Amino acid sequence: MRYYFMNQDMKEFALDVEIHPGKVMEFTVDGAKTKLLIKNLAGKNFYSFDGVAWKKLAALGVNEVLVSNSEVYKVFRGFKPSGLNKGGAGALITQMPGKVVKLMKKEGDKVTKGETVLILEAMKMENEIKSGADGTIKAINVKEGQALEAGFLMVEIDDGTN
Repeated sequence: MRYYFMNQDMKEFALDVEIHPGKVMEFTVDGAKTKLLIKNLAGKNFYSFDGVAWKKLAALGVNEVLVSNSEVYKVFRGFKPSGLNKGGAGALITQMPGKVVKLMKKEGDKVTKGETVLILEAMKMENEIKSGADGTIKAINVKEGQALEAGFLMVEIDDGTN
């Protein structure tokens, strides 16, 4: 899963996270892979890079804010924070949890405003997710059968305004 973090200075970075059995987390930043060990003692989370020196990891609203080593980061799962409030018509973002039923387009396809890009099942109904602009599909960040949380950037459409 890709996470984006933004600190108090509005600097952001991406983190690709893989969770392995045994509470081992592997993450990739700028192409460099690092393993992180996690353990929970008395309801508190601790992390270590070497298994010897452990540091406390304090998390508040895990999906929203992460506090570590006096730094506060906003956490965004699956979409870039720099795209917030300016995704516009070229960003198809889930408004509620759902499941991708069918992809109607692929990356590189041309779309017109109002054209169905994918079908999302939410609240036991199939919803056609339509393009909000004419353009080219720049990225599809989902696959058929994938369960999504609200706020996930499913498809990016280059409408020529970026």
